[in-house]
Amino acid sequence: MRALRKQGSQDIQTITPRDLRVIGAALYWAEGYKWAEGYKRLQIRHGKERTYHPVALTNSDPRLIQIFLRFLRETCNVPEESIHIDLRLFPHMSEKDIKNFWLKTTKIHEKNFGKTYYGVSKSSLGKRPYNRLPYGTVLIRVNNTQLFHTIMGWIEGVARQGETPIAH
Repeated sequence: MRALRKQGSQDIQTITPRDLRVIGAALYWAEGYKWAEGYKRLQIRHGKERTYHPVALTNSDPRLIQIFLRFLRETCNVPEESIHIDLRLFPHMSEKDIKNFWLKTTKIHEKNFGKTYYGVSKSSLGKRPYNRLPYGTVLIRVNNTQLFHTIMGWIEGVARQGETPIAH
């Protein structure tokens, strides 16, 4: 099994800019936009109705968070000051320790960290072992409706690939 994992890891040498766009879109498709869809709000600007869609992804895996941040920074050219983070922790966790972990992991400035929420979501009550998420969960948020629609277009492009035979 270790040999298979080692070989699989070696199969991925570098990630091209195109690869990163596809990876980011797929991550957002799987882990992000469902939350953002529920978050859309109607706003009135210059007398016209507009729907506000943030780009938001929640996860607990530090490496997944790092690759999504790389996608935001390198592919989407999101400025650092536009990336916001909220933490969800469990009652037994130290906010200071967990926040320090995510500060180092994400390289996001502390002023961009928002609220820390404590508690377990209603959907996961009693379903997970006590220490399964040792760093809580992180919500990455960028308040940019145009970026949301751009990423949704990339998702459409990825989804379309499932509809046609893949060229070899």
